Amino acid sequence: MRLDVTFRNTPASEALRERAEKKFAKVAMHLREPIEAHMVVKVEKRRHMAELTVHAAGRQYFDVSDVSEDMYTTVDGVMHKLERVVRRAKERRNDIAHAGTGAPEPGAAAPEGYSADEEDFEAASVED
Repeated sequence: MRLDVTFRNTPASEALRERAEKKFAKVAMHLREPIEAHMVVKVEKRRHMAELTVHAAGRQYFDVSDVSEDMYTTVDGVMHKLERVVRRAKERRNDIAHAGTGAPEPGAAAPEGYSADEEDFEAASVED
């Protein structure tokens, strides 16, 4: 896991960099290694902006940004957005992997030889 932080129009802050790395480590647990991330932190007038781009194994690419009045709030917001996006992608990946397993959906057609009554099902099984 590697996180590069670039500061534009603002002095570099080691405390802000450490906060971003700490929060990113929690999100990175849901991604596959190798993970490369680049965060750009910038100030325009009173707007504090952060843009985060993440590349992870398995062709995963995430790009999030946030704007607020405080830089620490902006970093927290961008990490929160990244966490939501990463969790959603992970859930989609798991749903696709498990799509063919499990019980049939309610209202789906019953398999051949199966009826709603247990007696009919047992009778059909015995005849086969």
